[in-house]
Parts: sequence; structure tokens; C-alpha cells
Amino acid sequence: MLYYFMMVHYGEMANMSEEQVTKIILEWLINNNWKIISFDFPQSGTGKHLHPNKIIRLSGTKNEKTFIPDIIAVKNNIALFFENKNRFFLDDFIKLYNIKTKNIYSEAIDKLLAIYKVDKIYYGVGAINNKKFIEQSSNQLDYVDFIVLIDKDILVFKDTDNIFEDKTFNKS
Repeated sequence: MLYYFMMVHYGEMANMSEEQVTKIILEWLINNNWKIISFDFPQSGTGKHLHPNKIIRLSGTKNEKTFIPDIIAVKNNIALFFENKNRFFLDDFIKLYNIKTKNIYSEAIDKLLAIYKVDKIYYGVGAINNKKFIEQSSNQLDYVDFIVLIDKDILVFKDTDNIFEDKTFNKS
């Protein structure tokens, strides 16, 4: 909370890194009683590595096409997979859409979530709340289940299935 307050107070929101976006979303999820299964910061390799299904891996190397979500969280039999960005990346929207619709990581995801008895899995993006991101992502809304935006508040921009109880979260 202090970290977030200092960023708002000193005006660093617009220059926020992907790691900072991830930290703020982690704090918001924890404050809303989500259990964090895994998180990853850019280039850290600390997150959970999800490998494609065995049939897909047979055609390549072990780590080829590995998916490392920025955040994996569970609550009430729901799992969330986040890709977080400090600016718009179409490739992440496409990646999440393909993961969701083609089930190429289903074996790794099922194994990871087995102890949590998950019924629903949602894939989405966390990002800085700015006009350019909203404009660029507006044409890609069908690719993801949710979009969480961050500025001085946290705003759930897209949540068709009502995954999140609180659509806004003021931290100040």
C-alpha cells in the first residue's frame, strides 16, 4: 500500500513499469481475498512455467512456447491468468485468446490448478489506465475475459462475467 501511495504521490503512474503494474494488481487481488498461486516480473523467470501439451511439445524443444503468466490467482473455484503491460501489446491479447480457445496448455493448467477445484478460468490483461491503451484495446475486447486498469484507482474496464466484486478500488 505504501508503494502504491508513493507512486501516486510522486506522479510516477504514467511511467510505471510492467513490474510495478504487477505489484499493484497483486496487492489489489490480495486485498480482495484472491490467493496468489504465482507471479512473475519481466525477465525474472520466477513465475510458473506452463509448457504446451505433450503432443505439441513432441515437435519442439522442452521450453519452446512456454507460457509464464504474470499473475495466477484463485478464489471461489475461479482462476485468473494475467498478462500485465505498461502499454498496449496486441500480441498479448492474441496469445491469451489462443491459450483460451485452443487449449494448448490444458495439461499444465489442469495439473497446476488440481488442488484448487477450479470450475472457471479467465484470461485477461492488467495495464496502465490511459486513453491510448483504451482506444487500442477496444477492438480486442473479445480476445480477453477481463481488463484491469491502474491509475490513482484500480478500475475493471472489462468484466463481462462479473469475476470481480469491486469494479473500482481507491487506494488513497
